[in-house]
Amino acid sequence: MKPIERIAMYLQFKAITPHSFERKIHLSNGYFSKQTKNLGSVGSDILVKIHESYPELNMLWVLTGEGQMIVEDFGENQISKVNEFSSRYEIESQKLKSLASDLEKLNVLVKDKDKIIGLYEFMLNGNNKASTIADTY
Repeated sequence: MKPIERIAMYLQFKAITPHSFERKIHLSNGYFSKQTKNLGSVGSDILVKIHESYPELNMLWVLTGEGQMIVEDFGENQISKVNEFSSRYEIESQKLKSLASDLEKLNVLVKDKDKIIGLYEFMLNGNNKASTIADTY
């Protein structure tokens, strides 16, 4: 998982909208959404702004995925909520990946079905033309 994905996970956990996040750390409108969509990298200047605005967010976790999402001195109860959320997030992320894979397989099947239908139509039209030619002789 990339740092941008971990930041998105934190925002989802804290129910912070991307727009309010961008405003709080003085990013241009849509910057975070674009970076998330493209799995872009996060520059050190932005990481500093995030750290200043969200001190409970463990920056080591953001960068490496090691440790807890929330800095430990923010309370044991908060850490257990984060762990529970992280587990659910990973499960849902895997489900989404599986659904995307299934969708891709369905798209291939639909394309194959269309090719087969086209072939049958060609064969039927070809046979009709052949019988029409034979009937004229």
